[in-house]
Amino acid sequence: MGLIGLITDFGLEDEYVGVMKAVILGRAPQATIVDVCHGVDPQDVLQAAYVLEAARRYFPAGSLHVVVVDPGVGTERAILIVEAGGQRFLAPDNGVLSFVLEPAFHPRCRILEPAAVTSGPVSATFHGRDLIAPAAGLLANGLDPEALGPEIPASKARRLEGLRPERTPEGALAGRVIHIDRFGNLITNIAAEDLPAGGAGVRIEAGGVRLEGLHRTYAEVPSGGLIALVGSRWLIEIAAAGDHAANRTGIEKGAPVLVEIRRGEPAR
Repeated sequence: MGLIGLITDFGLEDEYVGVMKAVILGRAPQATIVDVCHGVDPQDVLQAAYVLEAARRYFPAGSLHVVVVDPGVGTERAILIVEAGGQRFLAPDNGVLSFVLEPAFHPRCRILEPAAVTSGPVSATFHGRDLIAPAAGLLANGLDPEALGPEIPASKARRLEGLRPERTPEGALAGRVIHIDRFGNLITNIAAEDLPAGGAGVRIEAGGVRLEGLHRTYAEVPSGGLIALVGSRWLIEIAAAGDHAANRTGIEKGAPVLVEIRRGEPAR
């Protein structure tokens, strides 16, 4: 059995995470659950999609990823079981699985049938406990996904818009801040692979801040200095050395970011 990665917006102040884990382990006592993140901003499906994308590549083949960030809980939205890239994913059909639904991963999708996992009452506000956790436990215990619901074309699953930056007519990249981590770093949706090697000829603009070039580490400027660099998610971020960049700049999540590539340096 592979690992089970758990991503939610539940926080740790309430019993929600613990109860979900108890339900999973009740079906699969031998399972190993990794708490990837429970600090997704409430109902922020886009942020959860990026957390999943950042984490899933470090899990071994056969892992199961469970994502419960579910503004539509209790509505007619489906719950998906997706097999893609040698791993499995269990989440609401709200776009949180957008990255793994890309054709390169050859995804196979199923819709979870509630009757396949429980005959008891189902709360309209906690499908994570009553539907998703039991399904995760059954899958972790070796049940074939075919037993949990019918297959649908992957093209029918919902995708989020604006996941990737757009190219302007001038050749710049127009993206946005998609996450502010606990250190105050402003993480964008612009990937390092979109830029010239080493960031030569790059200018980053956001919220009135203009930065030239990319640095390698946070310590390459004096304390408090603002820098742009490639973070551990391989995305461009704006940081303040030893300080909180979001507080320093007033830039908020969702703010537009423009990356210009100058001096004849073509983007890859």
